[in-house]
Amino acid sequence: MGSGEHVVVGVDGARGGWAVAVVAGNPDRARSLAWRRLPALDPGALFGLTRAAGAAAVGLDVPIGLPHDDWRPADRLAKRVLGAAHARVFLVPPRAVLRAPDYATARARSREVLDGKGLSAQTWGLRDPVLAVDEALAEDAWAREHAVETHPELSFAAMTGAVLPSKRTGPGRAARVAALAGWLEGPPAPPGDDHLDAAACAWSALRWVRGEADVLGGEPDERGLPQRIVV
Repeated sequence: MGSGEHVVVGVDGARGGWAVAVVAGNPDRARSLAWRRLPALDPGALFGLTRAAGAAAVGLDVPIGLPHDDWRPADRLAKRVLGAAHARVFLVPPRAVLRAPDYATARARSREVLDGKGLSAQTWGLRDPVLAVDEALAEDAWAREHAVETHPELSFAAMTGAVLPSKRTGPGRAARVAALAGWLEGPPAPPGDDHLDAAACAWSALRWVRGEADVLGGEPDERGLPQRIVV
């Protein structure tokens, strides 16, 4: 690799597992080294892969740093950046809510600690990867040092200078493919949108390594993990 180039890994959740993009380069030009799909929500396997790749950073589209009794400022800031597309960012509930044994208990805890605010079924459905990463970071010093939270919608917006149409539409997917084609050489991403999102997370991870990333939030949670989103 040339001067100023790094290997990073971008990660997006994908149907009970992870979509992974291993990338080498810088935020202006890079090349894809590998596209992987891990079939289980096993952060140990994920961080093992990233260590083996020699990653300088891992950009995860998974919340890192969970609030105690309020919403995270980082999520509110992210919603502000996306404007009319703010629904693409969900508000991360407190750790105690996510660790509830069932949805009914989680809803009750949410109303208790968040001044009567409830918990959507969609947010509850994301608890498994969130808690899996949260526990892995508590146990793995390498992961704590190298993993940063990213969000592909924010990454694509920063990459292109505009919030893109929904990835569920033809124009939205085409815009994401075009954005990555202007930056990323090498084998193209597999079909679907998960690996496109993973690549966008890798772009933000490269910006982080080079000290060029925008950072939303940053307050430490009760475990000392920064509640921030790196763009």
